[in-house]
Amino acid sequence: MENKTNENIHRSVVKISIIGVISLLLLIPLNMVMGVIEEREENKIIVEREVAESYAKPQTVCAPYLKSELVARCGGDSICTSVPTATEKTYFDILNYDVTVNTDLLHRSVYDVMVYESKIEVSGAVRCTEMLAAAGSNTFFIAFSDIKGLAAVPTLKFGENTYEMKMDDSLLSAEVEMPETAQSGDMVDFALTLELRGTDSLFFEPKAGCTHLTVSSPYPHPSFQGGTLPASREVSDSGFKAEWSVLGNGITAPEGNIGVKFVDPVNTYQQAMRSAKYGMLIIILVFVAALFAEFLTRRSINPIQYAVIGLSLVLFYSLLVAFSEFIVFGLAYLVAAAMTTVALTLYFKAILKGRGAYTLGGFIAMVYVTNYLLLQLDTYALLVGSIVLFILLCIVMYLTSNINEVREKEEEAS
Repeated sequence: MENKTNENIHRSVVKISIIGVISLLLLIPLNMVMGVIEEREENKIIVEREVAESYAKPQTVCAPYLKSELVARCGGDSICTSVPTATEKTYFDILNYDVTVNTDLLHRSVYDVMVYESKIEVSGAVRCTEMLAAAGSNTFFIAFSDIKGLAAVPTLKFGENTYEMKMDDSLLSAEVEMPETAQSGDMVDFALTLELRGTDSLFFEPKAGCTHLTVSSPYPHPSFQGGTLPASREVSDSGFKAEWSVLGNGITAPEGNIGVKFVDPVNTYQQAMRSAKYGMLIIILVFVAALFAEFLTRRSINPIQYAVIGLSLVLFYSLLVAFSEFIVFGLAYLVAAAMTTVALTLYFKAILKGRGAYTLGGFIAMVYVTNYLLLQLDTYALLVGSIVLFILLCIVMYLTSNINEVREKEEEAS
């Protein structure tokens, strides 16, 4: 009897060791699938860059300023002509951006690229100084990242006059005159409207005495970024509205621009990669469940069959990526998980010849459901995942606590 017990223990140790080796070998195809996911994501980034080159790049609107040309004038009875001596930049004391953004998806091959069209109401005021009043000329400038995104050249209202702006590279400019009635210390207003399109993000340079930015959009997944976060924000399923108020000294910008990035909350490749990182854990859980099924049904599962089971679990991630490029991620996950679960249940049915196969199939379905829920939790995934693993460990400890007693009773009966 003792020899038989030792033989059973030796056989179990050998089998578990073989299953451990199979699990390690499955890391090779699992890493290959993860490599495919990374490659597809890189292709998506390349497509986004190509679309940005032809549509418009991520936009940054630079703070407008006045460029003044100062001239030297001869006095007394000297005979000379005025000659330019220097230029000075003057940033506005007050700068307001009122922005409305509408987003859209452009489709290229199997990839979607986030683009937007924005209407930007730019207004502000500059304090009239003796230098501005006495300058030979004052030129208004405003710049942004990609001129392709400008729908039309805007008109500028400066003081009481309206000016047609000129376009040069990514610069818009207009030669303006200070109001004749303006005295040193008076505030001179300006206003213009930009219709600007771009991809991915929209930022603004807060280079003014006081910069106030308001951005609103029906897009429900913004990421507020930059040197200063919004003073107030409202985000819901129907869109968002955010407001920034940034104080400066009128000539030095605070650290970093301010604005919003339009985040894709359902990045299929990132979610598929996160799911694949749980791949080895799922394989081990299914293998442990299969070992229990062997013990309970007294039917042996061949190591080759374990390898086939493991490869089926790995293939799930390839199916997931392939389907998610054509349908929404949740539905793709459901289809891939259903295909894998049904296939493995039928396989277990052929091996175990009993109802234990359906129990194993239900366990696999539960594992995939748990994995999907962990993907949705995001912030709490580690916490919840650790608790689930602890519960599973407790269940395994309970089920294995009396294995020796069962085997001893079986041997005594035989």
